[in-house]
Amino acid sequence: MNADGHGETIDATARSLSVLNVLIDTPEPVGVTEIASQTGMTKSTVHKHVSTLANLGYVTKVGRQYEPSIRFLDCARRVQWDTDLVDTAREPVDELAAMANEVAGFVVEQNGVAVDVYCADQYASGTFPAYNTRHLHCSAAGKAILAALPDGRLESELAALTPHTITDGEELQSELDRVRERGFSLDRQEQFSAVNSVAVSVETDSLTGAVYVSGRADELSGKRFEENIPGLLLSASRLLTDALE
Repeated sequence: MNADGHGETIDATARSLSVLNVLIDTPEPVGVTEIASQTGMTKSTVHKHVSTLANLGYVTKVGRQYEPSIRFLDCARRVQWDTDLVDTAREPVDELAAMANEVAGFVVEQNGVAVDVYCADQYASGTFPAYNTRHLHCSAAGKAILAALPDGRLESELAALTPHTITDGEELQSELDRVRERGFSLDRQEQFSAVNSVAVSVETDSLTGAVYVSGRADELSGKRFEENIPGLLLSASRLLTDALE
C-alpha cells in the first residue's frame, strides 16, 4: 500500500482517466495535441488512450477531435447520489438563478475535488459551460470552498485552464485571504474563457460547499458582478445552510 493510504495503482488507468478528465472539463471537442498539452503525455500515447476509450463507448470522435459520449448519461443514472441533498438545493438555486437571470448552482467538496450537486442552467445562452471543473483553484465555487477549508488543502499542481488561471500557490493563498475578508469569491475568466462567476461558501458539520452564479464576462461585470450578485448569493447561502443543518 502507498504512503497516502491508497492501494496499488495502475498507471495506464490513471492516464486514461486523465485524458477523459480533459474531455469532460472542456466545453468543445478536443484534439490529441491539446490533450497531450494538458496531460503531459506524448501525442502517440494520447491517441492510444483516446482510441481505446472510443472503442469502449466512452468517447465520441467528432472529425479529428473527441468528446465524452452519451454513455455517461447512463452512468449518471446508475450512481446512487444523495437525492436529499439535490432536493434541498433545487429550490434555493432555482430562485437564485431566476433573480440573477444567470446560471446558478451548488457545489460540494469531496476528496479534494469540486462536485456539482445541482445546476439551474435554464438561463444559459448558446454553448455556455454551465458546470464546474473538478479543480478547486480555478472557479469561484472552488475558491469559496478552499477559503472555508483549513490551510494546506491546495492542490500540489495548479493547472492553467485559461490565461487568467492563478497557478502560483502564494498568489492563490493571497486571493483566498481576500475571499475570507469580503465573504465571497470572484472568478474572472479563470475557469472558462469569457465566463465570470461569483460564489459564497455553504458550511455545515457534514459538508463544505458553495453556491455560485456564472455568466458571460461581457454581461456579468462591474457593480452587478462585484456587489449585486454577491448580495443575492449571501442570502442563498444562509438559506441553504439552514436547510442542510
